[in-house]
Amino acid sequence: MLATVIICTHNPILENINRVLLALKNQSLSFNKWELLIVNNASSIQVEKAVDISWHPLGRHLYEDKLGHTLARIKGIKEAKGEVIIFVDDDNCLNENYLEILISRMDAVPMIGALGAGKIIPDFETEPTPEELPFLRSLALRNEQRAHFSNDVAYHKAIPFGAGLGIRQKIAIAFVNTCLQFSVARTLGRIGDLVNSGDDINLALHACRDGYLAGVLPELELIHIIPKKRLTHQYLVKIAAGHAASSYLLAKLWQFDEYPENLIIKWGRYWKKRLKSRGLANRILIAEYEAEKAARQQWDALTIKPKI
Repeated sequence: MLATVIICTHNPILENINRVLLALKNQSLSFNKWELLIVNNASSIQVEKAVDISWHPLGRHLYEDKLGHTLARIKGIKEAKGEVIIFVDDDNCLNENYLEILISRMDAVPMIGALGAGKIIPDFETEPTPEELPFLRSLALRNEQRAHFSNDVAYHKAIPFGAGLGIRQKIAIAFVNTCLQFSVARTLGRIGDLVNSGDDINLALHACRDGYLAGVLPELELIHIIPKKRLTHQYLVKIAAGHAASSYLLAKLWQFDEYPENLIIKWGRYWKKRLKSRGLANRILIAEYEAEKAARQQWDALTIKPKI
């Protein structure tokens, strides 16, 4: 089975992306069994000149001039030749047997549609403070002690994050078709400094919709490089807001809100928490509430409400 590894990058930190590539270069899986695509998403530098992938015989540089992580993923998916596509962020260092384990498991179990890392271990440039620790979940860290598999879109433990996510090509193409059909789906994912999320979850949910299993394995382990700027309170507030907005839109797209909470009750609960919280927790709570409200307005403004 030929696989495709896709790295989508916008203005990468060269030291970090070179670490990522070194980890890929050291994979136990032979180069002839996977291709490497780097998608430069409207970077201000010429990534193809700054980042050397000449060591990979099936390595290619691509360019997507429209800013947006989802758009960069679509570009990579359209160019991919592999039966399985693995997304690796420009700050993810895979363990040396990562590709071999993922591809062999998906090859052996055809019902697995999406598979990802059970262990996403942080490599902090600076250690987080006690105040920041409760909010590090927003940095896509994970430490599962056992495997989780399900085709229930509501079973969150089985839904892989975007870091190291492997997905079958035909499911990825279905995801592309959804994004091309519904513009709101293209807003799930980072767009420059706008740190939305959810395009990876959207990918995995397509597998569940089509009758496949989504899952995570603790044997699939990677290191997530986290620079100090991602531990600033400003960034943690921004990414929490992005997650809140994206989660709301995902719920609408996938019809998770069959029994939506009464907005007045929700407002009252929000103010009760707000009056009790302090510092970073208070700032994040306010940002999440306002982001969800803006996402609700965005959804309500749509003439046609898309459903996946």
